[in-house]
Amino acid sequence: MTLAMTLILGALFSACGSNASPTASGASPSAVSSPAQADGQEEAKEEEQQSEPATRIFKDYLDREVEIPTHPKRIIVDQFMGHLLAVGVKPIAAATPQISQFENSSFLKPLGLIEGVEDVGSPISLEKVLSLEPDLIIVQDNNAANKDTLAEFSKIAPTVVLSYGSKSMFDQLKEIADIAGVSEKADEWIAQYQEKGEQYRKQLAEVIDPDTTFTVMEFWPSSQIEIFGNLFGRGTFNLYNTLQLKAPPKVQEAVMDKEPSYLAASLETLPDYVGDYIFLTIYDWQNGDNDKLAAELENAPVWRSLPAVKEDRVIQVNVDDFLPGDPISIGKQMEEQVRLLLEKFGKAAK
Repeated sequence: MTLAMTLILGALFSACGSNASPTASGASPSAVSSPAQADGQEEAKEEEQQSEPATRIFKDYLDREVEIPTHPKRIIVDQFMGHLLAVGVKPIAAATPQISQFENSSFLKPLGLIEGVEDVGSPISLEKVLSLEPDLIIVQDNNAANKDTLAEFSKIAPTVVLSYGSKSMFDQLKEIADIAGVSEKADEWIAQYQEKGEQYRKQLAEVIDPDTTFTVMEFWPSSQIEIFGNLFGRGTFNLYNTLQLKAPPKVQEAVMDKEPSYLAASLETLPDYVGDYIFLTIYDWQNGDNDKLAAELENAPVWRSLPAVKEDRVIQVNVDDFLPGDPISIGKQMEEQVRLLLEKFGKAAK
């Protein structure tokens, strides 16, 4: 049963990780320049790249030293597509769960960022990958299927293995930008995000007591509950790191700054992890009936007995919007979280 649940969690979390412009949603802004300036900048960039070695060594999550292109042009991913897009790099193809996340998210779909990105299936089709002639493949260690096909991927193109949720959001973005050969773009995105986060943090400090605690949880089939820490997504990096809100002691101890940054709980043990407020998502990954699953949770005696539930301190958000953990989504998730918090605490968002 433990092995089965591990495989299920790996498959589900491999799927993890707006009407605004890319800049508003967290992508790096582009400088405005004349055509002549732009041509000059592009030529200078090309000359700089030509002076660099064509390949370099990258040590991946499995401590494998992989020779990768210094500036890869044809990247295929089964995760981290949003990280690449946030630093201005569009992969040529991605696994189906990544494509689906962008199509299902109200934050991501309107941006049209994945037009032209090929769907290589799930599990990834080796034949399709081969036909696309990539010069770099990025896969995640969390997905068990990749371990069986890693050698086959490596025969097609240099393949690096990364782990989703083993690093902070900033460090993960820096790692992806480094692999793509655009390290400076990560710094640009982070600076912009931090500036926005500081503004939001000041707004929340005016209405939220610093000792107030928040739990981020997700309800699954079979009455299983996932409690998330700050490394895994569901907007947790925003809440705990950027907005500097507190987690309950039990959550802090169990999953904060840890790998894995989530834990499975039951309804019976849920009271141990619930803080003053709950950020809730409902995810029926078996049958896709989130409404039915939500009704099951609402009728559970343990859930109804929680002070946070009885006193209307539950903030439910759309799982399709909060499932992705890429920087673009995280930027939009923070906007939504702050709006909901200010609304809940009785102050309109500025």
